[in-house]
Amino acid sequence: MSQSVVDRMKNLLSTGEDADVYFLVGDGDEKELLSAHKLVLKHASEVFAAMFRFDAKNEKAEFASANCPVEVIDVEAAAFKVMLSFIYTGELAELNGDNAMAVLYAATKYDIPGLVGPTLQIPISELRNVFLAYAQAGLYELEAFANDGLFYIDKNADTLLKSEEFLQIDQKLLCEILERDELQINEEISIWKAALRWADSECRENGIESSAENRRAVLDSLWHCCVHSAIFRIISQKIEAANSVGTLGNFVLDNKLTNLGFPNFVSFAELMDPSNNFYNREEDKMTLAIDVIVDEPKTEKMISDPNKSNGTISIGIEKLSEFARQIILSERKSESMLQIKGFSWKILAQINPKNGSTDNNQKWLGIFLFCAASKDDKNWSCKCSTTFRIVSQKNGVPDFGGELNDNIFDNKENGLGYANFISFTELMDPKNGFYNKIEDKVTLAIDINVKEAKMEDKS
Repeated sequence: MSQSVVDRMKNLLSTGEDADVYFLVGDGDEKELLSAHKLVLKHASEVFAAMFRFDAKNEKAEFASANCPVEVIDVEAAAFKVMLSFIYTGELAELNGDNAMAVLYAATKYDIPGLVGPTLQIPISELRNVFLAYAQAGLYELEAFANDGLFYIDKNADTLLKSEEFLQIDQKLLCEILERDELQINEEISIWKAALRWADSECRENGIESSAENRRAVLDSLWHCCVHSAIFRIISQKIEAANSVGTLGNFVLDNKLTNLGFPNFVSFAELMDPSNNFYNREEDKMTLAIDVIVDEPKTEKMISDPNKSNGTISIGIEKLSEFARQIILSERKSESMLQIKGFSWKILAQINPKNGSTDNNQKWLGIFLFCAASKDDKNWSCKCSTTFRIVSQKNGVPDFGGELNDNIFDNKENGLGYANFISFTELMDPKNGFYNKIEDKVTLAIDINVKEAKMEDKS
């Protein structure tokens, strides 16, 4: 388009001369009346063309007067102006990071493909809200743009989690962002602080006090956890008699589905039959139990109190048989950290083959616990007691464990554990009940109780 033609089209748009369609764009106090020409619009967009398919009489009745504009409440006025400018002149002088995502929405709504590409060329760092940009990219299946957004969020997490824009995201996006292990933050407690800021904002939006109880209510509504297995048992009253058992595996509980079980587990006739040994007639009593193995909750680091004194961190080692075949020192780490007393804790499992042996009798599973404070704190220390466990997979079989008491972690010595916790022969022996052969998996856990904690005072 020659410059003279561009100038004429600019003038036509800016003056509204002979305009035959009007748009009342925006919502609330941000509404603005914009004029345009149907002939220009319908040749740029099939959506506009469909809007203007009326006979001359209806067209005149509905669009000739500014008193009867087309209301567009879901597009910002500034973004609509950018779109009109592009349609009339092909220019995008007013496209910027502040309106790019709103322009992308308008371009998608009115099916103007030529406008989509330029909006995606705006640098991620210049966008008004990178969180909402990422969410919008997901809606439009813009995978590359979404990945760029996530990379930017991960790289600049320390700053972005403290921003006002972070408070505008919804619950689903909050969980998705705070669950990410790729977030580059100086200290894990930043996750907790960000969640509290978001909860406070939600409380204000709902007109309620930002109390500890209300914060908890907001954050608890986000939880969900994956249950590896749950074994429901009626405990036999005789040592030699078997328990009545039912198993449920691999299910998810959340704030909407909080419970699961067997509505008809056993009839009372069977339950109270003396020959089945479930009912203690003398005490008029029976005992029920449920053994639960829970995989790491995805929102644990967000909704759990980082200043609590104790907790349990676990790791499921999948493809154990493949891990056991290693003939060199190999390891697996827990993907997420646990926060206790402001410190970050991580679990590491290690295979330790003696002299490169292929014999499982000569291969040992090592299990270690690591502690870390803020990168800026060089004088931290904590004293704690720990219980290292291999979680039993079999009903009635206790966990395999070892205790280490009153250990000191600090900046110089931040890890401890057992290099030779158990041999792989013993670990994978089905009689011992530690190895789930069907899933080729074992579960390790460490119970941590922090007794004393010292962190550098940065106030």
